[in-house]
Amino acid sequence: MSAEEFERYTKSVSDLRSNLSIPQKIEMYGLWCVATRGKCTLKQPSRANMVEYGKWAAWKKYEPLGQQKARELFIEKAKTIVAKYPSKL
Repeated sequence: MSAEEFERYTKSVSDLRSNLSIPQKIEMYGLWCVATRGKCTLKQPSRANMVEYGKWAAWKKYEPLGQQKARELFIEKAKTIVAKYPSKL
C-alpha cells in the first residue's frame, strides 16, 4: 500500500465525512492518527468532553497496531466507504 494510495483515500474519506456516522468518523480518525502520527501524544481528556474523549479513545484503541498496519486498515475501511458512496465523490 503506497503513500499515494493512503493520501488518495484520506482525501476521499474527508470528502465523504458528511455521509459518515459519528462512530465511523471516530474510527477513521483513530486509524488516521496512528497511521500518520504513531503513538498517541494527547493527554486523556475528561469524559465530560465527549468529542475529544472519543477522538483520544479511538487513537489509543488503534495505537497497538503500529503505523503500517493502521495505514492498511484505514485504506481497507476507506475502500468500503468509497464503494458505498461512489456518486458523492
